[in-house]
This record gives sequence, structure tokens and C-alpha cells, in this order.
Amino acid sequence: MNTESPAPLDEQTTKVAIGDAFPEQSFAPEEALTKILTSLAPTELQPGEIFIRQGEVSDAAYFLDSGSVLVYAETPYGPVSLATLQGPRLVGEIGAFADLARTASVKAIGFARVFRIGRAQLLKLGRDSPGLLMSVVRQMGQQIDSVNKAIALYTNALAALEKREFDAGILNDLAAPSPQLAEFSGAFRRFADQILNKRRQQDEMASAALIQRSFLPKETSGNVMRGDVEIRAKMRPAREVGGDFYDFFMLDADRLAIIIGDVCGKGMSASLFMAVVVTVLRTAAREEADPASAIMRANSLLCRDNAASLFATAFYAVLNLRSGALEYCNCGHNAPVHISASGQPRRLAATGLPLALYADRQAAVCKTQLDPGDDLVLFTDGVTEAVNPAQEEFGEPRLVSMLLENRNGQASELVSRLFDAVDSFAQAEEQADDITCVVITRR
Repeated sequence: MNTESPAPLDEQTTKVAIGDAFPEQSFAPEEALTKILTSLAPTELQPGEIFIRQGEVSDAAYFLDSGSVLVYAETPYGPVSLATLQGPRLVGEIGAFADLARTASVKAIGFARVFRIGRAQLLKLGRDSPGLLMSVVRQMGQQIDSVNKAIALYTNALAALEKREFDAGILNDLAAPSPQLAEFSGAFRRFADQILNKRRQQDEMASAALIQRSFLPKETSGNVMRGDVEIRAKMRPAREVGGDFYDFFMLDADRLAIIIGDVCGKGMSASLFMAVVVTVLRTAAREEADPASAIMRANSLLCRDNAASLFATAFYAVLNLRSGALEYCNCGHNAPVHISASGQPRRLAATGLPLALYADRQAAVCKTQLDPGDDLVLFTDGVTEAVNPAQEEFGEPRLVSMLLENRNGQASELVSRLFDAVDSFAQAEEQADDITCVVITRR
């Protein structure tokens, strides 16, 4: 910062400059300010030179006689440009009048010329020139108005990022901000780009969700074998797409295949792997004679080229509709609840490891009997691990208790009441995992 010795200024030129800076002022404050400036030494600023630093004491104001300066806020994440000011005009006078710490830093953009006006001189100038004080207040009001508008636009842009529907007006305001917000145009354009990117992502996720649903049964309920067995299923992903899956289909005239599972992870990768698991299980179930062979074949196929190291828990069962015999393999999945007609609950525990972990591991087959009046409830961990605001889990004891209280009804009612119970327990807590339930009832 180069400071020249005091030199008399061209009084008429200075009056014109001050008049440009404060066109709303009367002639009196121009004369008062001119008198102070003629007694001061000008300072020549080099490009990039900082003459006001954020956080320092506001012990002076500066009259920017020529050139331009950049006002910017220093943040932990880097500097943020607030305004570009052109001379002639006062800079830093608000903090000096109010005796506040500097709220921003100011540096010369190119070569600039300033006069430093000490706080005592500035206060005297304010007393002698009320019009100048009014100009400062007016300028502060304009700055507050610009900040308010910028905050409002930022807030609307953030809200737009959270919504599925976008107001085209917000994009227009971000792409072409008003002149007083031009300094924020770069940040606003980034907001607009993010909104457009999210719109494309949501369109892609909607398509992915549609594709994922196509891998599930077309109907979420069914009656088979002349209505002797009722099936009801419901799935609610935590995101647009999820990793839970279920399936049920006839293997032949007497045998019904039932599948439920959960892929590790969430989002798009889990959704893609889920589609692969469902396809492989469905194919293996149709081509193999028994559950153990079907699971062994599916596991072997899923272990091939599994570079992402994903895996899935799965429960696969084959129900003989004539006899009620149920053969199943539980590959690391939540133990389904078998409730007998007498109201006794029994858990169908794991018989092997999750799929796609080890190609040489086999899952054992277990057998049970689904008699008339029995319910079989399959579910994923999104049910038992749902939490309330106190971060307490819904838990398996609460699940079993709820099922016993509501077992004398249709499968559709039991599924509906289970989801209601989980939602009531969770209250307004955000769903963290996919929730899936399949109920099979033999009448």
C-alpha cells in the first residue's frame, strides 16, 4: 500500500466525484467531505491489495476515489464474493459509524486510489452533514435488501432440491438473477445445475423403480388351490428403489414356491443386485427338484463375477397345497413366524449362510407342516429394526405379540395391521430401511 504525501485536490473535480457517489445528497455534505479529503493523503492500491480485513476493528472508512474493489466474506470453506464496488464512493463507513468489527474483507481489483477517513473525522462529518448519514442509512438498507433477496432465493433453491416437482420460475431466477444479485450469479447457476441434475436423477430413479417392480409378482395377493391358501405381500422401500424382494409362483399343480429376501445395502446397487437374485432364484426354483438343489444352484451362480461383493439373505420355501407340507431353506434371513391354529408361535431359523458369499456352502433343508388355520409370516429386518424417536427398535418380541393379537383374520388384514403397528411405533421417525412382509394363511 503506497501512501502519498498530502496534496491539494481539484475541489471541483472532488465535488463532482462525491456527487456521483451520493446523488441523493445536498451540496452541503459534498463540501464537508471535500474539505476532509483535501486534508488527507491518497493511498494507491496495487491489484489484489487488501485494505480492509474481516474481523478487524472498524477504526476508519475509506473514500474510493478511483478504481474498483471486491467485498468478500472469509469462511472456513473459502472466500465468498459479496459485491464489486466502483469509485467514487465510501467504503467501510457503516462499521466505522457503528463501531463494529469488520464483517467482510475488501481488496483492490485493479489499481485503485483511496483516502482513509479516521473514525473521529467520520463522526464529525456525520454531525456536520446529516444528509450524508441519510445516504449511509439508505445504502445499508439497499445492502440488507440484497442480502434478504439472496437468502430468499437460496432458500427457495434448497426447497426445490428437496421437491419432486420444480417451479420453472426458480430456475429462471437462478439463471438470470436481478442486477443487485449479480455477484451471486455463479453460485445461483450452480444451484440451477443441481436442480436440473436432481430432476434427471429422479427421472432415472423412477424408471429404475418401475423396472424393479416388474421383477416382483404382478399381484401382491393371491388365492390358490380353490381358495384354501391365501397370500398377501407388501413392500415399502426406504428410497425410490430398494434391496428387499419377494416372489411366489406355482411350480406345478400342487406346489407353491415362496421367496423373500434382502440385499445388503440400499439404493441403485442393491436394486440391481436384487433383480439378479430374483431372476436366478426364480430360474433355479423352476429347474431344480427340491429347495436345497435350487438354493445351491442359485448361490453358485450369484458367486460368479460378484466383483461388488454384494450378498443377500433369502428364505425359500415350497408349500404342498394338498398336504400342507412346507420344505424351506433359510439363508441367513430373519426367521419367519409360523403361528399354529392354536396360537403357538414357532420360528423358522436359519439353515445356511446368505447367498453369494461362498460358492461351496450348502443350505440345509427343514420341514414343517402348515395346517388349516395356520399363518406363516415372512418379513425383512426393516420391520424389526424400525426405530421410534427415542431410537428404540420395534423388535421381534413386539412383532410376535402383534401377530398373535391379530391372527384371526385374513392375510390382507394381518399385513395391513403389521404396517400400521410399525408406523404407529415409529411415529414421525424417518424410515431407514426397506419394509417387506409376506403372509401365507391356510384355511
